[in-house]
Amino acid sequence: MRIAVVLAAVAALLGAALTPTWVVRHAEVRAPVRTAGIKVVYQVDGVSRIHKLQSDLVIGPGTLEAEIDLVSGTITGDLWLPPSYGYFIVFGFVPNTARTDLIPVAKVTGTIKDGNVKANAKLDIELSEVTVDAQPLDVGQACRTVEPASIDLAGPFELAKMRMKGAYPIPAFGGCQGRERLDPLLTGLISGPGNTIDLTLTLLPAVP
Repeated sequence: MRIAVVLAAVAALLGAALTPTWVVRHAEVRAPVRTAGIKVVYQVDGVSRIHKLQSDLVIGPGTLEAEIDLVSGTITGDLWLPPSYGYFIVFGFVPNTARTDLIPVAKVTGTIKDGNVKANAKLDIELSEVTVDAQPLDVGQACRTVEPASIDLAGPFELAKMRMKGAYPIPAFGGCQGRERLDPLLTGLISGPGNTIDLTLTLLPAVP
């Protein structure tokens, strides 16, 4: 009798050991990632008022290739602007002309909140082809601001067309070396706060 009980117990143990145990692993369920990014291209036109010179610099037409995320409310983009040719009066009576290149050094970044957009662009300001009273002024090949101008812009957000305004300081100039060093002269004439900018961004049709 005892032998039968022992044999039965051993059989039960062997049966348990030999019976496969199935572990069901459920796939991890993750919440879907919400994205609402759209890529757009804007034409950029505008004007900047240079405070010290009391003169306007026409901007564009350029382009802004941007990605707008309507979920996170962010904008990032690549800005391109053509050269601008300005005419201004120095010392109240001396006419001057110059080519001004606004060269982006970083992506344009911005945020959309409560129906308004705020953005920032960082641009080197480069001067060339300068004339004073119709006479060429040699400013060298690398006459530009010693650091980028940081331009803050704001306005109502409209996908099809936006008007954005802002004010910004122009940093000092460096590298303006032709026959003589002109950094102090150009810095004194141009650099400083109180410059304004008014831009219009117009959505361009998508290329098929």
